[in-house]
Amino acid sequence: MNGFRIPVTVTKDFAADNKVKKIKDSIDNFLELIIVCPNGSFKADYNFGFVFQNYRYVNCDSKEQIDDKRLSGLSVNKNNYAYDLKMTIEEYESRLSKVRVNMGYNPAEKRITIDVAGKYEEDYVEKTYEKNISFLIW
Repeated sequence: MNGFRIPVTVTKDFAADNKVKKIKDSIDNFLELIIVCPNGSFKADYNFGFVFQNYRYVNCDSKEQIDDKRLSGLSVNKNNYAYDLKMTIEEYESRLSKVRVNMGYNPAEKRITIDVAGKYEEDYVEKTYEKNISFLIW
């Protein structure tokens, strides 16, 4: 089995009704869960989730920063939220390797755009992973 569809549906045939056909679909679902959850939303592990969601309704300053971190940038820079998301993905989504995150902010629309890229293995073949998620923050 490659994982379960999120959100799960509770039925008599739980495993068959929630089975994900491809690993990429399972990774997509799990990354969306990580990104929309603020830290502390999963009581058993406070660090699960994306720390940016804890500040989602806080106004940014003139440098497009919240809490001394930039809203946009690449995950190679420790002074932005893309780096924090990369660290969280590497900790909780072990099927994804060589993770890169690019986070952008459009101040006119108040929209955050997140591009996640990496590698995963399916049927003993390394495949390229790409996912784009965007949401409004205020």
